[in-house]
Amino acid sequence: MALRTEDKTWVAEEIRAAIHEHLNPHGWRKLQAFLPLAGLLGVFMALLAFAGAGWKYAFSKIEAEAQFQTHTTDTLNRTAERVTRIEGTLGILQAQTAATKYSTIPVKELKRHRDELSDVRKNLASLPLDTPNLWPASFQIITLVSRATSDVEKIAEQPEGSMDNVVSDPIGGIRPVENSRIVLRNLVQGVVFKNSIVRFDPSVRLVNDVFINCVFIFPATQNPPKPLQEIGKTLLTSDLAKVTINSLPYMNN
Repeated sequence: MALRTEDKTWVAEEIRAAIHEHLNPHGWRKLQAFLPLAGLLGVFMALLAFAGAGWKYAFSKIEAEAQFQTHTTDTLNRTAERVTRIEGTLGILQAQTAATKYSTIPVKELKRHRDELSDVRKNLASLPLDTPNLWPASFQIITLVSRATSDVEKIAEQPEGSMDNVVSDPIGGIRPVENSRIVLRNLVQGVVFKNSIVRFDPSVRLVNDVFINCVFIFPATQNPPKPLQEIGKTLLTSDLAKVTINSLPYMNN
């Protein structure tokens, strides 16, 4: 640690005065008196240098620890991301395997695997929404779980009807759609569906629609529109025996 300018000036003046005065009888005594002061200054300077080295070491250690913690945090974050991706991949593979295994078996046999399929559906619901192939796998499993839950196979051969831009009157309302095969397009609001096979068009938007004992069929799409994703999210986490769907909540965010 360097002396201030005024301190240097004071020390120089004292030394010059001491040397000048050693020519008279009292000068040597003054010079002797000054020498301990010079020694003390030397010790003081040495202590300051030692303290400075200690401070430098302490700050260097703190900086090294901070860098280590930052590196460790980054490593843990990258590891967590890799684990999440692995879990997502395994969850999708499990769903795809189940879909391949159970899609073609009779409904009576499918019902015996309802709990297994429900566990797969629950696992899919826990995955991040940006997991590759999430929606195709989820749509297939939802269809299988709904088939295992409902009993509508007897109407599978009926012709398919359609509802397109239908809004139920709050006063009179629309009679429930029962025992039907039907495709829903665009806005469908306030309608009750019972014991039916319901197919969703990619354009569908649902508001306060109730589905009781229905089978759900989705379009084959890798990146479904937002309303269709909302339908999928609801059906991944709901009791499919009776569920109310609103597929437009994202518009209020």
